[in-house]
Amino acid sequence: MKKFTFTLNRLLSYRERLLDEEKNRLGQLRLNQMQIEARIAELKAAFARLSRELVEEQAAGIPAFRLRSYNLKLTSLRGQLDQLRRDLARATAAVERQMTVVVEASREVSKLEKLEEKQLEVYMEDVRKAEAIELDEFVSSDTIRKMIS
Repeated sequence: MKKFTFTLNRLLSYRERLLDEEKNRLGQLRLNQMQIEARIAELKAAFARLSRELVEEQAAGIPAFRLRSYNLKLTSLRGQLDQLRRDLARATAAVERQMTVVVEASREVSKLEKLEEKQLEVYMEDVRKAEAIELDEFVSSDTIRKMIS
């Protein structure tokens, strides 16, 4: 009997390749998301540090131009944080969309793998039947030879 070959093997390979590509995209999106989160954490730390400095200098008495400088820096940090939060929301949405794509691609691959398993089971059953028939024929021919001799 000829060797087992999955009839949709090319399609399975194609789907697996697509799944790998989608997983790579997901990884890139997650990396971008983590970078934005790290940048937000950095800016929050800078904001907290700058706020502490301002409080300390206010306690010691601060000239108006320095107070204005601190306020401008804090305003700038707030704006950057707001922008990064919007970027993070977009990045999170992109990750969620890509997760949906990856899950669907995984389902497609899984369906094809299950189909391959079923085809292999049918093939193995056919092999067992063929072997049983061959064995029966061998036993029958051997029995006939013994009867003739």
